[in-house]
Amino acid sequence: MIPIKYILFLVSGVSSFIIFYMGLVNYITAIDGVTGIILLIFATAVSAGTLLSTTYISKSITKPIEKLAENMTEFSKTNKIINKKPINTNIKEIYELNTNFESMGKKVEETISMQNEYVEKLKHIDKKKVEFSSMVSHELKTPLVPILGYVQMLQKQELMGPLNNQQLDAINEIYSSALKLQKLVGDILTTQKLDLGKLVFNNENIQISEFLDLIIKDFTPITHLKKIQLVKEYDANDMLFSDRDRINQVFSNLIKNSIDFVVPETGQIIIGAKLDNQSMQFFVKDNGVGISMDNQKEIFKKFYQIDTSTSRKRDGSGLGLAICKGIIEGLGGKIWVESKENIGTTFYFTIPIHSMSK
Repeated sequence: MIPIKYILFLVSGVSSFIIFYMGLVNYITAIDGVTGIILLIFATAVSAGTLLSTTYISKSITKPIEKLAENMTEFSKTNKIINKKPINTNIKEIYELNTNFESMGKKVEETISMQNEYVEKLKHIDKKKVEFSSMVSHELKTPLVPILGYVQMLQKQELMGPLNNQQLDAINEIYSSALKLQKLVGDILTTQKLDLGKLVFNNENIQISEFLDLIIKDFTPITHLKKIQLVKEYDANDMLFSDRDRINQVFSNLIKNSIDFVVPETGQIIIGAKLDNQSMQFFVKDNGVGISMDNQKEIFKKFYQIDTSTSRKRDGSGLGLAICKGIIEGLGGKIWVESKENIGTTFYFTIPIHSMSK
């Protein structure tokens, strides 16, 4: 785009040249020499006046407009009007435009300042809410320890005396519900620590093949009971320096999800890993019902449930995958899902060979 001052000088220059040229032609062609000189002097004066007036107009109009444009550009970058360049002009329209801009700028600056204050207050309130939730979760966890302890003692009838079948069923139900509550409280506590950035990671050397074998061993009783095949797809000798317990927690959440969504007898879950540049890529693959594209977009959000009906068969808080995401990102990696409905689902996550967490 061409600045207005260049256009003014171009127009005035062409006009001045034409006027001077006409005066020069009249001077050369004039019969009366005095008349020719007068016309030449007049043309020269008009040309010079045109150039001078253009210079004045440029200083009076274009300079203030340029400064105003610079102030607007600077304001758009910083949202502050205190560092603006002063504009002195006698042109009414430019003066009013600059005054309106200053007034608008101050209002915008004040609004942004108030907005930032509100944001900081909201952050502070959110932090307090998280800390309160963490405190409540911790207090809920404390009484669960003796409840579970006494229930386990009641289950051992040789310690607390015999129970009839109805009493034993009630005790078993209390124990099962207490375990669910304990897991829920544990998930909430983990989520709060992730939100507060206080989840501790303890890194150590991990032999991948041995680590996957232990996971298979831990889940063999439940997969055998549910008649689901759980296999390992990995035969290398790679090492990883990261948090063994947290990675195991991620695998546990993902495998439990797969167990809930595969069909007994024909269900299969595969766990494995492969080296990917400077990261180790793990996966949990199943041949279950799959996840729709809409659910895949939301699945890692806290408290998100694929089945939200009142008759849903799966227990859980909807925190498992959110915790997985928080742990993996805390270890410097990333997690994602690939799935097709009625075919199966694969969860992938990567962890740097040398963990980034401190």
